[in-house]
Amino acid sequence: MFTDRQDQDVITVVMKSGETFTGSYMTQAGMHFVGTKAGKGDLIGKVEGPIDPSEVERVEVLKSRDDVLEDRRDRALGERLPGREPVTRDDFEYRLERLAKAMVSAEGMRRTQLSRQFDELADTIALAKPKRAWMIAAAHWSLRSNEPPRLVDLWSSDVASPSLMRRPSPKDFDPDPIVRKTRDRLPPEIVADPSSVPNMLRRLRAADLKAVIALAGDPPWERAIIQVDLAPGRSGRFSVDGRRVDGEMEWTLKWAGNDSNAGRKHQRRALGIPEYAVLKSLVAEIKPNPTPVARFAP
Repeated sequence: MFTDRQDQDVITVVMKSGETFTGSYMTQAGMHFVGTKAGKGDLIGKVEGPIDPSEVERVEVLKSRDDVLEDRRDRALGERLPGREPVTRDDFEYRLERLAKAMVSAEGMRRTQLSRQFDELADTIALAKPKRAWMIAAAHWSLRSNEPPRLVDLWSSDVASPSLMRRPSPKDFDPDPIVRKTRDRLPPEIVADPSSVPNMLRRLRAADLKAVIALAGDPPWERAIIQVDLAPGRSGRFSVDGRRVDGEMEWTLKWAGNDSNAGRKHQRRALGIPEYAVLKSLVAEIKPNPTPVARFAP
C-alpha cells in the first residue's frame, strides 16, 4: 500500500474499518505514519500510526513530496523580482545587483523573500559569502551615494578579514565553474615588485614563519596586514602592516599580542627568540629608510 511513497507526500489513508487519515506521510524503521494537521480546538497536530498495511483499504496521493517542496519554496521566495533569467556572467552580476538593491529597499517579509532570491541565485554560481556581503553592503551604500564604494565605505576600515568581506571579481559571476576556480591574475607590476603584498607573504613563508593574511584591503595587493605567529596562540603574535604610499609599499612590524601585563611579558620573551630576528630583518630589508620596525623593540 505504501510502495513508492516518500516522506512528506500528502496522502489520505482509508482503513478497512472506514476510518481515514489525511496528512504528511512519514516512515521510520519500516513503519508507516501520517502526520495530521491540528483540528478545531487542538494546539498541535497528531501523528497517526504505526499503520498496519494489512488493515489499509487504499492510499490516495494528494500531493507528491516534490510538489510540497516546490510549494514551500514558492512561499519562501515570494513573487519573483521581474527580469529575465541570467545566462552570461554579466547577466548574473546585474541580476544579483538588482536583487541586492531591491532587498535593502524592502521591509518585513518582502525583504526576507528577496534575500532568499538573492541567495538562491548566488548559490547557482557558488558565490562566496564574503563577496555576497560586499554586494549587499554596496547596495546599502547606493541608497546614499552614487559613487562606487570603497572598502572603507562599506566596512568603516580600509582592511577587512577576507573571510567576512571581499569585492567580487568579474569571473566570480561566470556560470562556468572552471572559469570561476581560476586564480585572479595579479598586475605585472605587483608580481615584479619585491615589496608587494604577495611577495612579502611569500618571503615570510619561505623563511619558515607562520604567516597568513589576517586583514586585506581593496585591492588586496595594495593593502594588507599579515599575521605572523612565532609562538602558540597570541604569545608570539606580530603583525606586518603594509600599505602603498606614493607608489611604494611601506611595511611596519608591530606587536599584535595582548596588551596586558601578561601580554607584555610574552612580547619581551618573543623579542629575544631567533625567529623574531629573522622576521625583523625580512621587514627591514625592503623598507625605504632604516627606521625601527618594531613598536616596542629596544
